[in-house]
Amino acid sequence: MKVEKSSQDLESEVIFAGLCIHCGSCNAFCPHMAFSEETGQAYVVDECAETVGLCYNACPRSFLPVSEIEKRFFGETRVDLGVGVYKDIIQVKSANKDEILFNLVQAAFDEGAVEHMVLGEQKSKKPPVAFPVVVDGPKDAKKYIPSSTMENAGPLITGIGQAYLDKKKNVGIIANPCHLQGLAKLLTNDFNTGARETVSLKIAYACSSGGMAGCRYCTDFSGEFSDVSYSPWGAPKGEALLIIRTELGKKVVDAAVKSKLLEITEKNPDLSEMKKFLNKKRKKNFKTLIGDSIIAAKYLELNLEELEELLGE
Repeated sequence: MKVEKSSQDLESEVIFAGLCIHCGSCNAFCPHMAFSEETGQAYVVDECAETVGLCYNACPRSFLPVSEIEKRFFGETRVDLGVGVYKDIIQVKSANKDEILFNLVQAAFDEGAVEHMVLGEQKSKKPPVAFPVVVDGPKDAKKYIPSSTMENAGPLITGIGQAYLDKKKNVGIIANPCHLQGLAKLLTNDFNTGARETVSLKIAYACSSGGMAGCRYCTDFSGEFSDVSYSPWGAPKGEALLIIRTELGKKVVDAAVKSKLLEITEKNPDLSEMKKFLNKKRKKNFKTLIGDSIIAAKYLELNLEELEELLGE
């Protein structure tokens, strides 16, 4: 999966078009891209002579063939249009004084699923900007665990590139759905970036809102390209829904329950409120994509079945 376009194409088609969501995928491994220290937005550092640009192929807003990525990522495509590919969904609460997300990270380290984690360190609330930090244990991770997706808004995927340069292996990440779209492209495309030998556990924080202009064009609010998604949306206060998508995600969640870090409160939770929330967000953004700015929809391969369900056509 390679498209013959360069950093200049990325600049004109994504950045200048207002589609950039500051995820850091383009500059995680490409020396021709960097990000603003004030806003987190990507920019071209110098003229690039490559006709097949890594940055363009890594960006989730240049093109996003969802079904193709799912086949490479999970070995199957989704049955549930709104939630994506998953094995199980459970409702949990913390079994101790710590937060659910931290307990997942604790279990991941304890189980050996990760040796390091990329997390976001918030630098600004307006505009929302967080820069990546790479931590080496749960104690260091604790102060960076996000309490909202806005605390994670920034070029976190560059942290994966930094971890690779530092020769770190088994690196996990807590990220927003848009970050994980870019990371999924890095993990499934035909470039040898080092991402595949670096990344392990991917935890998504289900998104509730967007802080960048490009957020208006997103259709993933559940973290479809994660191992496990954390969603407080649709769960009682103090609890969360965990969308378990892979065997690695199941291993970590099972370990958290077995070690009494998490307690399952519902094995078969009511998903209606979560799906109502997700589809409300997705429907609004699908309308943005196919409305008066059809050219902006070119990055996304729209699924007719999905559109019919969301728009009632």
